[in-house]
Amino acid sequence: MHQMLHDPVDVIVSFTDNRVLPRRLRWNNRDYPIERVNLVHSAREGTKRIFYFSVSDAANYFKLRLDPEYLEWHLVELYTEG
Repeated sequence: MHQMLHDPVDVIVSFTDNRVLPRRLRWNNRDYPIERVNLVHSAREGTKRIFYFSVSDAANYFKLRLDPEYLEWHLVELYTEG
């Protein structure tokens, strides 16, 4: 199932080799360990540069949006089986 969202989330990250790597996200009072970062890209929204992270755990795929100006994370897409 595919869902388009714009839900605020908490994300724990590590900084490795000049990269930001999401490690865990908290959404709807539930923790999801991030097992894999599948894709990272950026896009312009006006003069802002926004970063997107496609990540997965054992059963779900998440698309996260990072606004570096405000340091805000949002879950913008969710793919689940079933």
